[in-house]
Amino acid sequence: MKFSLKTIIEIVLAAAALFIVIKNYQKIKTFLIEVRTELSKVAWSTKNELMASTVLVITITAIMTIFIGIVDLILSRFLSAVFK
Repeated sequence: MKFSLKTIIEIVLAAAALFIVIKNYQKIKTFLIEVRTELSKVAWSTKNELMASTVLVITITAIMTIFIGIVDLILSRFLSAVFK
């Protein structure tokens, strides 16, 4: 049976990952339990808060886009006139 180099590398990496997981099982388990505990402490936004924040971000992004576009237009025309 002949394996390609890619297949051999994949098998070695999978074996290494499995070895790391088995060797550090207790640490990984403790970490995941701690993550779950910390996530339960998070104050998640309500749907209304999330929608309001999203609208605010989109609005400010649009305003800044227009502002930067206008400043770019003014500066490019000014510099074109100066260096003509």
